[in-house]
Amino acid sequence: MASHGSEHHDPRTSPADRDPETRLPDHVYRRRRLVALAVLVVLVLLLVWGVAAGVRAVTGSGSADDAAPQAAQEPAVSPTAEAGPQEKFGDFTPRPDPSGSASSSGSPAPSASSSAAPECGADLSVTASTDRESYPAKEQPVLAMTLENTGDHPCRVNAGSRSMTFTVVSGADTVFDSRHCAAAGEDRSITLNAGQKETARLPWNRGRTAEGCPAGQGEARAGYYKLTASLGDTTSEPAAFVLE
Repeated sequence: MASHGSEHHDPRTSPADRDPETRLPDHVYRRRRLVALAVLVVLVLLLVWGVAAGVRAVTGSGSADDAAPQAAQEPAVSPTAEAGPQEKFGDFTPRPDPSGSASSSGSPAPSASSSAAPECGADLSVTASTDRESYPAKEQPVLAMTLENTGDHPCRVNAGSRSMTFTVVSGADTVFDSRHCAAAGEDRSITLNAGQKETARLPWNRGRTAEGCPAGQGEARAGYYKLTASLGDTTSEPAAFVLE
């Protein structure tokens, strides 16, 4: 017997289906699904990033270790011939002088000599120069001697300090001669390739010199001067400069 005033409910239906007033709008459910999907995507990206970072940490340390020996095997870059004349023989070295009239400079390592190469002879060119054309008061000129093999084949020359001479004159007055106060020189044989240039440099403190290297020669005055450089019997053309 059926009961009056009661309704039959299907247990498979949800409360929202049984009561249309309790169901939320469709856009709310869509928004929830989008939020859940976004969270899932973020989690996946974080996982991928973590795995990639771990791989880089492992492979990166190995790459650094492998790169170090390779870099050590690479040769250092050497100056080329276009960089200018290279100094490969000893500069003039003065002996001790109580007046302080002579200066000294370093002696670069000589170039390798070759007994097979002939003497340069007429193929040797000697050029005198200074690092500037004019020098303010108290500034030291740098005197230079450049050797050049003007021949077509390598040749040998004695470029030791025993054979070098720097001379500064003012008119007929010899103001400075490197032989006056030079220490005992030395012989040094070097081989110049065809067209090769080598340069020796001597800082001069403006002090005058005289035969025997006496003290108290004073200082060169302001004026015009000429430098000549000699190697053995080969002498350069004079190079002019000014002391202010």
